[in-house]
Amino acid sequence: MTKIKNIPSALFSFWVLLLAQATTLATNEEDTRGNSSCLPGERAALLTLKAGFVDPKHRLSSWEGHDCCSWSGVTCSKATGHVVKLDLSNTYILKPELDPYPDCSYVLGGEIRSSLLSLRYLNYLDLSYNDFNYTKIPHFIGSLADLTYLNLSSSNFSGRIPPQLGNLSNLQYLDLYLNNFDGNIAPQLGNLSNLQYLDFSWNNVYSNNVAWLGHLTSLKHLDLSGINMDSSINWEGLGMLPHLQELYLSDCELNETSFSLSHVNFTKLSTFDLSGNRFSNPRSLIWVWNMTSLRSVDFSINNFDGRLFNGLRNMNSIEELHLGWNNLMDMESSHLKNLTNLKILDLSGNQLTRDITKFMEDLSLYRLQYLDLGQNNFCGNLSGWIGRMTGLTNLLLRENNLIGRMPLSIRKLTQLIDLDLSYNNFYGPIPLSIRRLTQLIHLDLYHNNFHGVITEKHLSGMTKLKTIHLSGNSLSLIVAANWQPPFKLRFAYFSSCRLGPKFPEWLKWQTNIIELDISNTNIVDEVPVWVWRVFSKTDYLDLSKNNLSGFMPESLEFMSVTYLSLSENQFQGLVPRLPKILSTLDLSKNAFTGFLPSNWENLILEDINLRQNSLNGFIPQFICQLKQLQFLDLSHNFLVGNIPNCGRSNPDQNQKKYSRLGPSTNQSFVEQKYYARLCFLVLSYNNLSGEFSKHLTYFNSLTILILENNNFSGGIPPWITKKLPSLKLLLLGSNKFNGTIPDQLFQLEQLHILDISNNNLNGIVPSTMKTMRAMTIKDVIDIYQDTYDWVSSFIDFITMSVIEMDTKGELLDFKRNILNFKSLDLSGNNLVGNVPEEIGALDGLINLNLSRNKLSGFIPRSIENLQLLESLDFSNNELSGSIPSSLADLTFLSHLNMSYNNLSGRIPSGHQLQTLNDPSIYEGNNGLCGFPLPIECFESKTTSQSFVSHNKNNHEFYVGAIIGFAVGAWMVYGIFIFSPSWRVAYFLIVDNMYDRLYVFVILKWARITWK
Repeated sequence: MTKIKNIPSALFSFWVLLLAQATTLATNEEDTRGNSSCLPGERAALLTLKAGFVDPKHRLSSWEGHDCCSWSGVTCSKATGHVVKLDLSNTYILKPELDPYPDCSYVLGGEIRSSLLSLRYLNYLDLSYNDFNYTKIPHFIGSLADLTYLNLSSSNFSGRIPPQLGNLSNLQYLDLYLNNFDGNIAPQLGNLSNLQYLDFSWNNVYSNNVAWLGHLTSLKHLDLSGINMDSSINWEGLGMLPHLQELYLSDCELNETSFSLSHVNFTKLSTFDLSGNRFSNPRSLIWVWNMTSLRSVDFSINNFDGRLFNGLRNMNSIEELHLGWNNLMDMESSHLKNLTNLKILDLSGNQLTRDITKFMEDLSLYRLQYLDLGQNNFCGNLSGWIGRMTGLTNLLLRENNLIGRMPLSIRKLTQLIDLDLSYNNFYGPIPLSIRRLTQLIHLDLYHNNFHGVITEKHLSGMTKLKTIHLSGNSLSLIVAANWQPPFKLRFAYFSSCRLGPKFPEWLKWQTNIIELDISNTNIVDEVPVWVWRVFSKTDYLDLSKNNLSGFMPESLEFMSVTYLSLSENQFQGLVPRLPKILSTLDLSKNAFTGFLPSNWENLILEDINLRQNSLNGFIPQFICQLKQLQFLDLSHNFLVGNIPNCGRSNPDQNQKKYSRLGPSTNQSFVEQKYYARLCFLVLSYNNLSGEFSKHLTYFNSLTILILENNNFSGGIPPWITKKLPSLKLLLLGSNKFNGTIPDQLFQLEQLHILDISNNNLNGIVPSTMKTMRAMTIKDVIDIYQDTYDWVSSFIDFITMSVIEMDTKGELLDFKRNILNFKSLDLSGNNLVGNVPEEIGALDGLINLNLSRNKLSGFIPRSIENLQLLESLDFSNNELSGSIPSSLADLTFLSHLNMSYNNLSGRIPSGHQLQTLNDPSIYEGNNGLCGFPLPIECFESKTTSQSFVSHNKNNHEFYVGAIIGFAVGAWMVYGIFIFSPSWRVAYFLIVDNMYDRLYVFVILKWARITWK
């Protein structure tokens, strides 16, 4: 101590300062390689923490042994050995290059145990991109006093954000993005005065007071996107953040009245995101226009119009501008001409109708790196201006009306990494100069008119290519058999191009591919064995509409595919065992044989299409166990038996009887509601039998039910309206159903296609048909919208399956007509009685077929109400009377058949009927005459309905006259009977008239005789 006193004060101060700095460095230094030995208490705490986690992929398998500082995700201080950092984020999602096919099994789950509190020196905690299954954030995390970094983003936490987090006074980074938090944001978070990064985005939280934000004076990054902000919020606290650099308020339901800042202190704000809100007038954003620090502005997906440019046009500090999906159709290039520092420009989805060449030349922003003009109405071509955009890295021109060839000057865009010209009208060959785009990662030319040949020379320079989309063109890819591509594709789409006739061998090198579509590519070959191995981790695989042949492996369980389409090929053999994660299976139009597998009950299949194969046996019970099943098409096979009973524990006797025809179904099944999701069931063209199954009541979400061309029998049940209320399409034709048509069948309000033809139904046609709302025009807009909605939700399923209907004498392709087709077909039964007058209430009908029954009486006059009718068939009945002349006013009518009835009179002419000149339309009616029959009409010998109607009218007249006379006479007689004075006066008048007449006649006769 004596020596220290003798040291000069300046030197002493120097050594104290040096010692303090060394201590600080030693304390803060972290050994990222983990070569420090951790403390036993902290090791035990980590092992307890591990025991609470669910770790299906054994990501924490390194957590064993004494040195916990070397464990995965654990970092210790080099000076003290204390655990200071715990990073358990799911790097397989954050860094997909570690695994090209990440799935949910890499996540950690379970519980966060309180042993975490034993890590008293922990300053960094990252649990992001895991799955904690809606558990709440433990409140004790608010006691980790040394935390400076806390990341719990996208980890499926729920509940309220703990107010205890406001105790973390040293916290600088807090990320709670994309969880399921709810409730009001705790104002205690305003205590985090050292916080620099705050992200609450995409949760279910809300805030009715953001004054606490004003206390976060160190904040640099704030993201409140996806949070519903109360319209009465006072935002002034937000404007008092002097260090704020990035502000994200996307999708917060804001507009110009709910978001207003009268005073701001944003001197350093560089990024401002207001996208996905409801702004139309920029008046509340006046404070933005004078901010010289702004570099990035995102106003996309609002309702801004041209007034926006009054403020934007002079903000020449902006480098990134996103204005997509507004109402800027009246903007001009000159509005942005002053933004000379602009590097990124997005004007997509604004209905801009301009010539693209003039637009770009007037814009003169040739320093742009990113340009998105997609989903507008630009016309013109790429010549001229494109060669001057040499700095472009992203050129997105999808969904416009652009034409012309791809210019040779495209080669000058050597920095391009994303080129999207899809959904335009470009034509001609792909120039060889495209190989100069050596940085290209994404190439999308989908749905144009490109033609010609692409060779390996075109692709030789694209070593970084990950996505190629050439579908919808007439291109041929011709390469050497031993060509090894310089790229490793992740997404490849070649539908409708020509890759065949041999299976492309170069695909064997694409082992990282996630989605592959080579449908309709003229391949005529046996599928190589390597296909299933190379594409074992592919998620989407479409090989349909080729002429592929061979047998599939017995099992595909080793694959990771979720969408598999092999339809319209020549595959043979048994249907293989499937991957557990498969969602969509389409093996339709092949030559598969044998029984349907019985071991699919644990799969997550949503869509199954096995149409038009040679499968036999029973429909397995597994359809009752498929929890996600929505679409099932087993039509055009040789299946027998009835629909499986999803509500009983024992197989029915029918299945026992035919047990030799399929796998055993002797299992117990607990009645559940899994099958309630089934919406689309097609079992037509099989040998199925039995009555209309009560088991169908378990599929109470059915929208489409097609059982035609089977051997179903019994009656159509009256419970169908209550148990299957969502039916929109019901085809039961060509079965053996009998009995009468229940009134309830015609009470399905959403039904707009009904076919019960070619059965043994009898009785009358129910008059309740007027309640079929979906077959009327009255609510046509609502019906079409409803139809569009449900078709949109099943568009993938419908395109997988062709539903055919017999109308106009032809098979109708369902998927092209479903949005507006309304049809009623009762033909080929034993129905009697009149055609109900109520048929005219179905004025939305396009097809009406009542042929081949025993209907009698007149054709109802209400038929004139069916103004949309295109096909009408009343043939082979016992109808009488004349054909209503109003049929000529059905302007859409193109198919008519009235043959083989007892119709009579003149055939109506004019208008639409004049075009239906086939005599067979009316043959078999001996009383008909006139064009197009060769029989002339003679009015004197004709008993036309007009004559009948005339006689009917005369008859009505005479009846009315007699009744009127009788009533009048009795009125007079009544007066005479009940009024003596009237009676006497009447007879006096009569006597006087008689006397006068008698005298007149006598005198007149005397004069004649005298002469």
